[in-house]
Amino acid sequence: MIVMVTLLWLWSSILFFRNPKSEKIRWASCIGFFGGFGGIGVLLGKGLNRPEWILFLDGFFSSVGHYFTPYGMLIFGLVYSDFIKINKTKKIYKLLLLVPIIIMYSLFQVYPEFKVNYVILSIWVVPYVVIANILLIYSAWRETRPAIKKRKVLTCLLVVPMFSFALVTNIILEAFGIKEVWKYNPWMISVQFLVFMYFAIKYGILGVQIRVEKERRDSTMKAVSSGTGLLNHTIKNEIAKIDLLVNQLKENIPPDKDSSEKLDLVLNSTNHVLELSTRIQSKLDIINLKESEFSLIKSVDSAISLLKPFLNLHSDINIIRQYEIDATIFGDAAQIQETFINIIKNAIEAMDGHGVILIKTYKARRKVYIDFTDTGKGIEKDKLSLVLDPFYSTKKQQVNYGLGLTYCYNVFQKHGGDISIKSRVNQGTTFTLSLPTKRIIDIKINQQSNSKSIGEKSLWTKLD
Repeated sequence: MIVMVTLLWLWSSILFFRNPKSEKIRWASCIGFFGGFGGIGVLLGKGLNRPEWILFLDGFFSSVGHYFTPYGMLIFGLVYSDFIKINKTKKIYKLLLLVPIIIMYSLFQVYPEFKVNYVILSIWVVPYVVIANILLIYSAWRETRPAIKKRKVLTCLLVVPMFSFALVTNIILEAFGIKEVWKYNPWMISVQFLVFMYFAIKYGILGVQIRVEKERRDSTMKAVSSGTGLLNHTIKNEIAKIDLLVNQLKENIPPDKDSSEKLDLVLNSTNHVLELSTRIQSKLDIINLKESEFSLIKSVDSAISLLKPFLNLHSDINIIRQYEIDATIFGDAAQIQETFINIIKNAIEAMDGHGVILIKTYKARRKVYIDFTDTGKGIEKDKLSLVLDPFYSTKKQQVNYGLGLTYCYNVFQKHGGDISIKSRVNQGTTFTLSLPTKRIIDIKINQQSNSKSIGEKSLWTKLD
């Protein structure tokens, strides 16, 4: 039993400390902690001939394990599936779902020895756990984005069997008089923990891998920004000395065409180094937002228009616009548009002169998403997590510094959004950009969402 408690609390701690701001992660952690309390109750033993403080702790831990674990499962299902979208309504549900727990505490003894009628307990626990499982499965089934759907399916494969096994062994069999089958729970928990770690390392589940990559990238960004700041300061000081000395040489040496040309070449080189230094720093510096209201699809369309000269060189590339929604965004219009330009330009370059770029806007889970999908050469799996890192580039041109997508990532992080990437070699790449609720002022849905171009004004209706 001590193995079960250790694994449950370790699992919960890994989840919680990776992303404590996420309500989904917090409730997932709570399930593990509540289940662990039940295990502690078993470890404290049985009988009334124990010290008073142990009797009290036993009653408290056992009751928390029996009552709050199924409650945590159902709340996790509600939160994870976004079944209830309004925060006020969600809080009301959380309070109402506590009613059976309050009734159980009023009906059954907790101290000096925890006692409960499992038949009565199963009346509300079974629906709680079954509904939680249904919500998780439904959330995975209705998801349309392949990368997110995959993570939700993996979550179901991990969580639903664990919920079901705990329900059967801890509640249902006890209600039928089949005692202490829960002793096999540590084996199930051990297997589920190993599965969780495998999924987390290989694919990312419940946000664990994503957070690891994000923390690594953010740490890299801080280190690179600090390093380039110091490097640029040194470079500018030394280049200023060289520039001063070369100009003095030009004034003091006798006029000579060959010498003058060589000195001019030195000055051109110093100017190039300064320009490169400034460009790198500008991409890595802290971004200051100049915020205003702007239309999301107008920003995308404007980015496409600005790339027309570039597109004219690649006449076999088609851009399909699938705008399911238009949103009025509060943010830095110029920098978000520049992000769109960078991503579209990368997509064009990835397709070697021919292919299709699909740009899709849509709303899901109270966020606005913009997908940029190309039919290009794709990105190898082992390189996918590096694409947004500073100075990393799959391009071979000498003029590329690997900073365009880093800049895009910085812009959306500054807006409270995010960028995710999924790709398959020789099948294409999708960049998914998201903006949070706090950036969305107004949303209109397109009644002809499958159209390849923006609908007329009459096709747009406001989404409350």
